[in-house]
Amino acid sequence: MSKSQIFFWLLVSFIFGIAAVSFLPFSIPVVWAVFSLGGVLACFGSLQDGRARLGVAGVCAMVGAAGMLWFLRESRLPPSPLAAAVGKEVSIEARITDEPVTGRKSQRLVVRREGERAKILAVTRPFPEYRYGDVVRLRGRIERPENFSEDFDYISYLAKDDIVLSMAFPEIEIIARDRGSPVYTFLFGLKRAFAEGLERSLPEPHSAFMSGLLLGERSAFPDALTESLRVTGTSHIVALSGYNIGIVASALMSALMFFFIPFAWAFWLATAGIVAFTMLTGAAASVVRASVMGILVLIARREGRRYRVRNALAFAAVIMLIANPKILRFDVGFQLSFLATLGLVYLAPLVEQAYERAKLRMFPVVRDVGLIRDSWNRKRRRKRPFLREVFLATMSAQLAVLPLIVYQFGTLSLISPIANLAVIPLIPATMGFGFFTGGVALASDFLARVPAAVSSILLGYELGAIEFFSQLPLASLEVRGFGIGVFMGGYGLLGWWLWKRRGTNTQIPRQ
Repeated sequence: MSKSQIFFWLLVSFIFGIAAVSFLPFSIPVVWAVFSLGGVLACFGSLQDGRARLGVAGVCAMVGAAGMLWFLRESRLPPSPLAAAVGKEVSIEARITDEPVTGRKSQRLVVRREGERAKILAVTRPFPEYRYGDVVRLRGRIERPENFSEDFDYISYLAKDDIVLSMAFPEIEIIARDRGSPVYTFLFGLKRAFAEGLERSLPEPHSAFMSGLLLGERSAFPDALTESLRVTGTSHIVALSGYNIGIVASALMSALMFFFIPFAWAFWLATAGIVAFTMLTGAAASVVRASVMGILVLIARREGRRYRVRNALAFAAVIMLIANPKILRFDVGFQLSFLATLGLVYLAPLVEQAYERAKLRMFPVVRDVGLIRDSWNRKRRRKRPFLREVFLATMSAQLAVLPLIVYQFGTLSLISPIANLAVIPLIPATMGFGFFTGGVALASDFLARVPAAVSSILLGYELGAIEFFSQLPLASLEVRGFGIGVFMGGYGLLGWWLWKRRGTNTQIPRQ
């Protein structure tokens, strides 16, 4: 095995270790047993000639055990002194550690007391306005979060961000303003101004939907829109993840090359666009993770071969899991980001092959026309059609995340493939014009009217399409009892397809 292959399998082992202990009840003695067994195999492999693979397997087992230990360590918070006061009225002083999430009827604040790691979720009225970094005094009943349904582990979802206690509508008094990190204070302020610019420039529900696309904010969504997204299987487009950013990054690069910008320049311009988007939307941890995945898609296209990017993808995932290992199990955004990136890197070449074969079978005359067109394109040095690139990227990412969406949302949308094909190809343009609208609105509402008009047209079509498809009979089926079966079966089929087609196309299209 080469050094590159060994490094890749060590990274995969660490990820697998975290995944194993996330889903299965591993105890510390079992983890140490795995580590010890790996050590024995590593020693035996190093002492015996021709046993190098056995030694590598042993080291991988030790790294996997290290991943298990890391998850167990990070998932066990030091006990909070407030735990003894659960069910009682308390008065505490704490700082708002994240940007408040404001909905139509309430506002969610995540606060933490000085010197403690555990956080508290405080739900209060939409007004007055609170900001990241504010020091506040809360008076109310302290409670532990509860699961509101059997299908969603709300307690673990909050615990991934170290939120272990909650307060419902406490009395809140602001003691001091802006006591957080100056960098995040600036970024969250920029994001707030950006969102306000969208609200001034776009009517409802267009502005709410655009905020969902660009910022992942869904708290202002009407109930009817939320249900329509669920029924049509398009809820993922407003979960700001590598799915969105990966497709947008690929589309942006294709658009730049379509206008004769050299490949190298297109790569750096698209990367700069992702970085600017990350900064303007607040650089929250979920956005940073999604942006990293989007940039990896661009790197895959630049390098041209899948084996050159797999180490980068695995290494990025390990760094994110070291920062917070609980996201692998409880953060849907991370899961969507990771799987969509895998789809754009590994499935895209196979989807393109299937697309070309289907086109030739359905329209045999296309073969001759295609040869003439390719010859003309080579002479003119034209790039491949932009919409074709967006379509292939959309299908690749959609295939990669579909079993996860069914598993997480408990709904198998029968109309989902058609609805996604009708909506997603326009999402990159919508996000691009929305980003431009919000950015220009920071300087002038008047100048923002032109991109806002184009954004409204695109948003109107997308909302209309989602509403239309959601009204069709038998648009979706409830599969909450079979979600895990769809999940395992779907990824089993995708894995079998990749294995069957392995080696047939290692080249990722660069243009």
